[in-house]
Amino acid sequence: MSMVFRGSFARASVLAFAVGLGSSSGAAAEPRAPFRAPLTVAPPPLVRQLEVSWLRMEEPPSEIFAPPETSALLPVVNSTALAVLPVAGGFDVAEALLDVEQRAFAFALDSWAGAARGVEQRARRKAVAAFYAQRAYKPLWREAGAWRASAPAAIERLSRARDDGLDLRGLAYPSETKLGGDADELALSEAVVAYAAQASGGRIDPRRLSRLIGAHPALPDAGAVLATIAAAGSRAGDLLQDYNPPHEGYRALRGKLVELRSAGLPELDRRFAEAAHSIAHDAAPGREAPSAPPRRSNAQVEAEIIANMERWRWLPRELGESRIEVNIPDFELALVRDGHVAHRARVIVGKEGTPTPVFSDKMQFIIVNPYWNVPPSILTKEMLPKFGGDLGAIAARGYEVITRKGQTFVRQKPGESNALGRIKFMFPNDFSVYLHDTPNHALFASAHRALSHGCVRVDQPFRLAEAVLGPGSGWPEERVRKLIGGNERYINLSRPLPIHIEYFTAFVDDAGRLQLRGDLYGYSAKVRQALGLEG
Repeated sequence: MSMVFRGSFARASVLAFAVGLGSSSGAAAEPRAPFRAPLTVAPPPLVRQLEVSWLRMEEPPSEIFAPPETSALLPVVNSTALAVLPVAGGFDVAEALLDVEQRAFAFALDSWAGAARGVEQRARRKAVAAFYAQRAYKPLWREAGAWRASAPAAIERLSRARDDGLDLRGLAYPSETKLGGDADELALSEAVVAYAAQASGGRIDPRRLSRLIGAHPALPDAGAVLATIAAAGSRAGDLLQDYNPPHEGYRALRGKLVELRSAGLPELDRRFAEAAHSIAHDAAPGREAPSAPPRRSNAQVEAEIIANMERWRWLPRELGESRIEVNIPDFELALVRDGHVAHRARVIVGKEGTPTPVFSDKMQFIIVNPYWNVPPSILTKEMLPKFGGDLGAIAARGYEVITRKGQTFVRQKPGESNALGRIKFMFPNDFSVYLHDTPNHALFASAHRALSHGCVRVDQPFRLAEAVLGPGSGWPEERVRKLIGGNERYINLSRPLPIHIEYFTAFVDDAGRLQLRGDLYGYSAKVRQALGLEG
C-alpha cells in the first residue's frame, strides 16, 4: 500500500508531480519557483482524462486514451511500474510515474517532514518538502554520487553563521567533505532555509517587543532560497550570506563581533579607564568622586553587539542613498546625501514613559509657522488638570478651542511660544510623530535628552531644512527663515526623503571605534532575552 501520497504532504506532492512529469527521466531538473497553493491548483490534463481524484484509483487502467493535449505526457508513464504496483490499498498513478530512486526519496522526505517538532520546524520542513515535491523528488545538492559545487560552499558559510550572530546549533547539517544520503540532503536544505530566515530577521517579531516598533522584516520564500543557493555553484556561500543586512553599520558591528571574539576590544578598556580618571579628576574638593560607569564583560558586550545586529535586520534593505537617520539612544540625527553624512544635529526624543516609535517612512513636506494640534492624551492628562478643567483659561493662553460634534479640540497658534517652535518636518505616519523645532533650545545642552512626548525635537532646525531641501533647491536657510510669520507656510520636497527612526545602543563611529549607549526603552534587554543571549 502506498504511503508517500497519504502522508502530511500528499496533496502537494501529487499536484506538484504533474509539474515534473516532463523531467521524470534524464538529467536532474533545475529548481523551479516554490510551490504555493496545492489545494487550489486545477488537476493536470492527465488527471482529468483518467477522471480520478488526487490520482487515486481502485484498479490500474487497462487502457489509457491519449488526446492531443496529453500525448506528450504519456511516454513518461512506466508501464512495468503500473503492472507491478500493489493494489490492495488503491492504485497510485503519481507514484507509478516515479522511478525507484525518486520513490525512495519521497518516502524519506515524508518521514523526515513528519518528524518535525515545534511550529517553526514544522513550517520550515513543510516548505522544504513542497519544494522537493515540485521537482519530482530529485536531490538538489547531489549528482552522480558526489556533492554539487554549491553544497560545500553553502556548508562552509553555515559553519560560520556565528560571525553574523546567528544560531544554527539545533540543526545538524552535513560535513562538506563527506557525502551522505537522503538524510544529509534534507538536513542541508533545512539549514540553508533556516540561515536565510534568521539572516533576514526571522528570529524575532519586532512588533511583539513593543507596539511602538513598526518594523516588518520581509522573510524569503523557502523554495526561492533553495533554488537560488543550489544554482549558485561555488558562490553559494556568498549568496547565502547576502541574506544578512547589506548596510555598512551592520558590517561594522559584524567586524567588531569577530574582533571581540578573537582578541578582545582594548578600545573599551581604554575608554573605561579614561572615563574613570575624568570622573575622579573632576570631583569637587572634599566630596567623594561619583562612581565610574559600570565595566561590561566581554560576554555582555558580545550580547549587546548581536542584539544590535539583529535590529539592523528590521530595517529596509534599501535605506536610500539620501536619507535621514535618527538614532534614539544616541540622541542624534544624521542626514545622508548621496551616501555621505551631510548634516548632523542633536535631537530630543521621547521620555521613557512616552517613547519615540521605531519605524521607517518618507518625509514629504515642511511646515513653517505650524499649528500644534494638542493630542487628546496631553489635553486630558496634563492641560485640563493644570487649568482646573477651564477651557477659557486655556484659550487665554493662545490656544484655539474648537467644539465639533460634541468633541473638543485644542490647537496652539503659530508663534514664539508654540510647542513645535517655528518649523516642523512632516512624514505622515500611523504614529502621528514628526521632527520639529522647540521654543526651549537650552535643553539641547543636556547629555540625556529623553524629554518629549514622542516626537523628535531638532537642534538648529532651519539649518536642517536647508540640508533636507538639498543643494540647488533654491531654499537656503536664510530664505526658509524669511517665511516666519503668523500663517502656516508649506514647502514640498522635490522628492520624498526616506527617514529611519532607529534604536542602536551599539554602533561603530566614523573613527572605527565601538560606541555603546544606554538602553533607554529596554529594547536591547528584550532582544537579548528573546535570542537567549547573556547579559
